[in-house]
Amino acid sequence: MLAEVQLEVTPMVYGTIISRTAAEEIDGTEIKISCEDEFIKKNIEKKYFEIIHEAVNKIAGTTTQIVVTTRKTVPSINTPKTQAELGPLFAQEKDPEEFLKEKITKSGLAPKFTFESYIMGKSNQLAFAIATAVADKPGEIYNPVFIYSGVGLGKTHLLQAIGNKILKTKPGTKVVYTTGESFTNELIDAIQSGRGKGKYTSNDFRNKFRKADVFLIDDVQFIAGKEATQEEFFHTFNTLYLAQKQIVITSDRPPKDFTNFEERITSRFNSGIITDIQPPDIEMRVAILRTRRDAHDDPVPNAVIDVIAEMVSSNTRELEGAYLQILTYSNTTGREITPELAAQALGKTIKEKTSAKPVNMNQILNAVCNYYSIKAGDIKGKRRTKDLVIPRQVAMFLIKELTDTPFMSIGDFLGGRDHTTIMHGVDKINNEQRLQTKVRQDLHNVKQLIYGE
Repeated sequence: MLAEVQLEVTPMVYGTIISRTAAEEIDGTEIKISCEDEFIKKNIEKKYFEIIHEAVNKIAGTTTQIVVTTRKTVPSINTPKTQAELGPLFAQEKDPEEFLKEKITKSGLAPKFTFESYIMGKSNQLAFAIATAVADKPGEIYNPVFIYSGVGLGKTHLLQAIGNKILKTKPGTKVVYTTGESFTNELIDAIQSGRGKGKYTSNDFRNKFRKADVFLIDDVQFIAGKEATQEEFFHTFNTLYLAQKQIVITSDRPPKDFTNFEERITSRFNSGIITDIQPPDIEMRVAILRTRRDAHDDPVPNAVIDVIAEMVSSNTRELEGAYLQILTYSNTTGREITPELAAQALGKTIKEKTSAKPVNMNQILNAVCNYYSIKAGDIKGKRRTKDLVIPRQVAMFLIKELTDTPFMSIGDFLGGRDHTTIMHGVDKINNEQRLQTKVRQDLHNVKQLIYGE
């Protein structure tokens, strides 16, 4: 019961009031709760009786009667007792570091993602500054916060760093981290299981998210097109926002580029601060690799790091993957790590990457539809609304680039369009990717979906 109540009150209330109570006697459906003194008893009866009653009913599985009394004698806190004498509810306090690790894990976070291990540069400077400000004063400065970027550029790291910093400096805060996919799956479980039959009931699901002090949701784009999930997310967002709780959201695109997303949700995204993370420049790529090398004491010269940074420019994840590829190549061949070895290892990998996994038009079309949250029938159809024209032209461009299919065949595949229409679409995307970062990033993200990266 104490553990349940601790989730509902502040650490100060728990430490000064709730923890100074005990279950003295249980008789059928009646439980007698004793308090150290009259002050504690009055506070329990006036302010916290309903919270305790609800916790007892939940654990007992039935309606109980509670009688609050005052203890006549108070055991000395200096009297040593064994764990068996104390019982499980009065376990010895855990080491602070162990307690923090448990809190982090329970919140859905990974301890390795911290601000200290995050490399900041020009491409992510604003996002980093906003994230650290949120961690210092959650719910006070920027709320909600929306961070978007392509795959592997560090938005998940930044999101989790916020949660880890808050739990470290404000341990009484309830932080909840989830992803768009997990949020959807938990809601499905709640709907399918019904009360008392599954992991979550409707109330349990809602309380988990709506009673958070800090709500962190990663890859929110995965709830696009899911009506029930969007409805639940909307009410969760509203409840937290009106209570001035901190909300931080990440996605692979800005709110204005969402399709199949309710306008009332995207308008709330736009009500806060929006920032992006761009691909790292060469200086930042070098800094990331040097930090990685120094942390693991790897025998990688600066000249080799320069080669990696030059050859891999897409995102941090691929950058670190290339670094590990070179270490593995050196270990398996027994050769010293040199710029020549790095170029050879990466050249082979890049060649294999581009030549492997041949794709077909259906795979490309499916990836485009998933990325833009639209249906294949819409792309092949005749409607020319803005939310369909761009994905349609992206599909034309990628089919031509990745399969080298004739324009006429692409036109037949995409709803019987004339080959000149396909040529125009391919040329338009080709020109726009040179001028617009957003188009380049979209193409990169769709390719990653195609190749399953």
